[in-house]
Order: sequence, then C-alpha cells, then structure tokens
Amino acid sequence: MLGSMLPRQSVKPAAAKSLAQYLLDSGAVDRDAIDRARSDPSVKGLRLDKALIAMQALPVAKAQTLVDEFVEQSGIPDLPASIRPFAHRDGLKLNILTGRLGLAAVQSWLDDVRRAAGLDVEIQECSITEFHELREGVSQNSTADLSAVRKVRQIISEAVGRGASDVHMTLQTSEVGKGGLRIQYRVNGSLEPGPEFLADEGDQMLRSMFQGMAAVADSTTRDLEDQHAIIIDPAFLRGLDGKDLGLSGIRLARAPLYSGMNLAARLLYAQKSNAVGQDRLGRLGYSERQLSLLQTLARKTEGINPITGPTGSGKSTTLSQEIWTILEVRDGVRIITIEDPVEYEFIHPNVWQYKIANANTDAEKAAAFAGKLKTALRQDPDIIMVGEIRGLETAKEAINAALTGHQVWTTLHVSDPFMIPQRLVAMGIDPFFLLDPKLLSSLIAQRLAKTLCPACSTVWNRKDPIEHLPSQDMLALTKWRELAPFARGIRLRGCGCDQCDRGYKGRSVVAQVVVTDEDLLNDIVNNGPMKGRANYMRRPDSELDMVAHGMLKVLDGQIDPRALVEVLGPIQDPPTHVRTLTENDI
Repeated sequence: MLGSMLPRQSVKPAAAKSLAQYLLDSGAVDRDAIDRARSDPSVKGLRLDKALIAMQALPVAKAQTLVDEFVEQSGIPDLPASIRPFAHRDGLKLNILTGRLGLAAVQSWLDDVRRAAGLDVEIQECSITEFHELREGVSQNSTADLSAVRKVRQIISEAVGRGASDVHMTLQTSEVGKGGLRIQYRVNGSLEPGPEFLADEGDQMLRSMFQGMAAVADSTTRDLEDQHAIIIDPAFLRGLDGKDLGLSGIRLARAPLYSGMNLAARLLYAQKSNAVGQDRLGRLGYSERQLSLLQTLARKTEGINPITGPTGSGKSTTLSQEIWTILEVRDGVRIITIEDPVEYEFIHPNVWQYKIANANTDAEKAAAFAGKLKTALRQDPDIIMVGEIRGLETAKEAINAALTGHQVWTTLHVSDPFMIPQRLVAMGIDPFFLLDPKLLSSLIAQRLAKTLCPACSTVWNRKDPIEHLPSQDMLALTKWRELAPFARGIRLRGCGCDQCDRGYKGRSVVAQVVVTDEDLLNDIVNNGPMKGRANYMRRPDSELDMVAHGMLKVLDGQIDPRALVEVLGPIQDPPTHVRTLTENDI
C-alpha cells in the first residue's frame, strides 16, 4: 500500500538498472565508473550512457553500439499507426515533424518507452522537407533504421562476406544539401558497388569511425586534413549478430575531396592457416624456383630483404609468411616486428611485435619507426621485420641493423626491384653501403593478379580474338606461347558459377626474387637500374621478372591474359635474352 502512495517519478524503472548491468557485463566500464556517473554533480540529469561519455569513461561510438544492443533487448513498443505518418524512430532517436511533439499519442508512446527501457528518447524535430528526405532514404536503404556505428558494422560485415580487401567510402556534398555516401568494395582487385546513404547519415558514419571506433590519440575529425587511424576494438570487429568476422583490425585513411570526403578502410584479416614449409608461400603463387630462393634467404643471418610493390599487392602477407618460414627453418631465433598498424599477429613466444603509439603524421611515424628500430637493436634480436622503410631515419637504422649482423625484412614503395638501391640513395643513404650483398641481400617484387575459376573458365581457341585485347597484345601472346610448350594452355574467364565471383576465384602472386651479388649491385649503383637490369636478365641463370612469371601463369591457364594486363600493363614481346623457361618457373 505504501509503495502505491509514492509519487510516480520517484520509482526507478527496473530497466534503468539493467542498462547499468548491461554495460558492466560488456566489460566496457567498471562499477566505480557507474557509481561516479550517478553521483558526480557535473553530469547530474544526464542519461547514464551520456554521463559516462561526458566523464570520458566510455567512448561515444562504443556507448552508441551498446545502447543500441540494449534497446533491442528491452522490447521497445512499435510506433502506433496514428504516429507513423509524421514520425520515424531510429533506435532511441525519434524524428518527428515540428509541432507534433505535444500530441497525446506521442507522449503516451514516450512514456511506454521509458517504462520498457528506463531511458529517454532523443527528440529531433524536422521540417516537412527534411522528413520526406528521411523517409525517402528509409525506403531506398534497409539499413536506415540503424545507428551510424551499426551501419558501419553492417558495411564491414558485407565486405567480409564478399571477401573484400578494402572498403571505399565517397561522401559527396553540395550547397543545396544533396549528394550522399557511396560504398564500394574491392574484391579480387576490382571495385564493386555497395549501398548508398544520404549525405547527413554518411557524414555521421565517417565521423563515427574516428570518434570512438578507432584507436587514435586525437579522435577529432578534421574535415580539411588527411587523417589515419586503425580500429582494433573487438567490439567493432564483430558482425551485428555478435559473430567474429575474422579481422585483426581495420586500417583507416581519409582525405578531403573537392566536394566532400573519402575514406579507404583496409580490412586486416587474421591469418589462420595450417600450411607449413613451402606451402606457406607456395599457396600465395610463388613458383618452385622462387620458393627455393626464399627458403635460402630465410636461412641467412644478415642483410636487408626489401619486398616492393604498390599498395594492395600483398607485401605484408608475404612478409608474414616469410617470418613463419624463418621460425620453421631456424631454431631459437628472436624476431622483432615493427609495424603501423600490426596487420598479422604472430602467436609465437619467439616473436615480439612492437606497437607504434601516438604517431599520426608521416613525420611522426618515420621518427617512431626509427626509434623503435634503435630499441629493437638493444633487445638482442636475430631478425627484425620493419613494416615499411618510410624515410632516411628508418633506412639508416635498417642499414645499421644489417651492419651489426642482423637480418632485416621490410617493404619499399618502388615500381621495379632494380630501383631499390636508387630509392635508398634518393633517401640519403651513401651508395657505398649498397655495394655489399651481405648488406642488401635480395631484391623482391610482386603484384597480385586475379586467378580464373577452374570450374567455368573456357579454353581459348587460338583462331578467335580475345575481347578487349588489342591485336599487338595478341601477337605478343602467340610469341610467348612458343617459349613454354610444357604449359597447359590459355584459358579465358567464364561467365561465373556457384564456385566463383564472376569467373574469378582469388588472386595469385606474380613476382621476381633476385638474390644479390657484387657484380649486380655494382652494376646497378654505378650504371643505373635500367642498365643493371638489362645486364642481369642476360645471365643464363637470371631469375624471371614479373612479366615472364605472369605470362607463364597465363600460358598455364591460371590467369586470363586481360587480368595480367590489369596489373602489369600491355603484353609485350618476350625479350630476346630471356633464358630457357621450365615448369619450375610457373
């Protein structure tokens, strides 16, 4: 009887405690944070999640995700039919036409929500034009009922489902409020269309990726600056159903456009493979001859081994597999890796993976890499893996590591492996250091080309032209065929089947692996990369370049010739000095 006499507002809804418990159970906050949020005068009157955000005890994006999940479990009543013509709910946000908020039906529904979830609804009054635009977006996009963070998570889930390596987001804006966010997925090297969003929600999505989802020192989005970050919080690497997406992180890079903003998200997949020995690199597409060279390099105890290629050419994957190969062929070695971000986690007691922190600009990252390299040399390593040589400081420390008897594996952005010495000299390295093969052990380059689906690819009839392949390319293709009579024959992309993605099934490496010697390095440094390359390729024991390796895969029916053109350019006649090709070169 006494309970019924209490004023209604003094009775705490049961669900209000449930939100606190939900946040505790998620591990996002501890009991002390909850207690402070309820007692701190500076956040008095704020909803629990808003108070935690204001106290910086909970990131904005994570709070939004957890509250959305909590709301779904709270049984919030649907909007009554009488309200739907002028109101739209998005989680705990109600978009409603201006002037309709005071209606009894609306207030009754708001009271029902408070009783069900113990939380207040955020009210956004809008004009009739804004409301129609919102409704139009809802009808065109089934994800419009989701919060910005949930929309991003759904896009990432879709990308993983497609096997995408990257997600491209293009936000186009205009003075009249039009435009929108276009999503594209990079699958097997090609961009495929994804969903589209209205400009406002697209802007919220891009901001949410930096303001709370990403691990950055400064989460403020700056529309006129380039920004980089990485998402590593497990809460954002799961699908909306809570299942693990198999990602170790998502690397973000955004930049302003003439009329908007773009963002590229690189999906970093956690490596889970039972491959051992040569299968580790063999499954990537390296030939038997190249695998033998990489095994030899894995056993060396000193020297720098740079892997070159553009962004997205699989350099980091090759590096990680080479590190695993070293762990298999050498006992008791200490390996230290320095990356930003860490793309593949090595669960091995002999590997220490350094973390780069508080480095946002290229200059800060270059200094951080050089500093970590110095630290690594003081920690008794045998092998050091540097994600990328970014500038003179990092290059000097890599040279110093090799001089003191350590092996270094790294990547470098040049288009041709024979330009590696020239690139290091351009950074400021003395050419004298680059004449010693004990210091610069190898020159490696690779690209990734789409591979054909064996189930639906078709045999090429030599009498038929190949669509979109010019006559001069066709003539060069015929000349290459004469050099590889052992190959199984050229095949072309099929129309697609239930085993592939529009005729393609994965990608394969086309590469060149060169173990250096004194003559080669002297020739490159003193006569330039073009002369050095030409003289090397005339050797009877030279290693095939990427074009020859790729052409052999075309001739063997693994790659459509047009897919090779996409990554290496038009098909050229085979060089007159190419050595005899064998099956071990495929």
